[in-house]
This record gives sequence, C-alpha cells and structure tokens, in this order.
Amino acid sequence: MIVSEQFVQLLVMVLSGIAVGFIIDSVRLIVFSTPKRSSLRRWMMVLELLAWILLGGLTYYLLFWLKDGAWRAYDPLAQIAGIFLYQTFFQTFLRFIAKIFVNITWRPFWFVVQLIIAIIRQILQILINIGAFILRPFVKIYSYLSNTFLKKFRYIKYNKRQQ
Repeated sequence: MIVSEQFVQLLVMVLSGIAVGFIIDSVRLIVFSTPKRSSLRRWMMVLELLAWILLGGLTYYLLFWLKDGAWRAYDPLAQIAGIFLYQTFFQTFLRFIAKIFVNITWRPFWFVVQLIIAIIRQILQILINIGAFILRPFVKIYSYLSNTFLKKFRYIKYNKRQQ
C-alpha cells in the first residue's frame, strides 16, 4: 500500500470521526429540543446507544470499503482524533447549523405531531361525553330499579322446610 493511499485513508477516518461527533451532537440536540416530559427524552439513552451502534457499523463498512476490512491501529485513533477535532474546532459552527436545521424541520414536525395528538384526544373526549350523555337515562333507570328491587328482595324469606 502506498503512503499516499494510507494518508487518504487516515484523512477519511478523521473525517468520519468529525461526522460521528456531529451526528451524536445532533442526536442530543434533537432529543433536548423536545419537551422535558416527552417519551423521546425518556428513551434518550437507548436512542443514543442505537446511534453509537449504527455509527460503529457504518465505520466498519467504511473500513471494509476503503481497506477491504483490513484494520490498522491508527484507524480508531484517527477517528477519535476526528471526534476531538469536532469538539475543539467545528462544534460551534456545526452546532449552529444543526440548531437552524432543528428549528426549521424538527420543531414544526414535533408541533404537528403534538397538534394531531391533541385533536385525537379531544375527539375521543367528545365521543366519550356523547356516549355518557346518551347512556345517562338508562343508568339512572337501572340504578333506581336495582335499588327498589334489591330492597324488596332483602325481605323475601325462602320457604325452608323445618326439620
């Protein structure tokens, strides 16, 4: 393998480290842009773990594509260096871009989802209230009849043979 090929592969691994840092930061940004009581925040650890697993698989695919699966010791070090480069140099700019993207796409999407859920809840509440209103006379009649007949049945004595 030529030194220039190794250098290009090293740069690709550093860039993949920068991409991993950006993706994990974006996942955290998306999760924290939701309300505190949302189910997405409750499952944040699982979501981030799945993101790390997916990114690890994609990194292995990148290694397989670049080097036919040959793994060198400098590959994870280059990716970790890329994550550190993202943290030190690129995080403020890329996080700003991610915040703009989240504000343009994710928040309106989350608002529409919340609006649909609220409309469905209101429709169900209206249907329950209509059903309760329709059944109210029958419940009143049933409770009146059951109370009057139960009072009469309490005093009925059965014919028991006396021995």
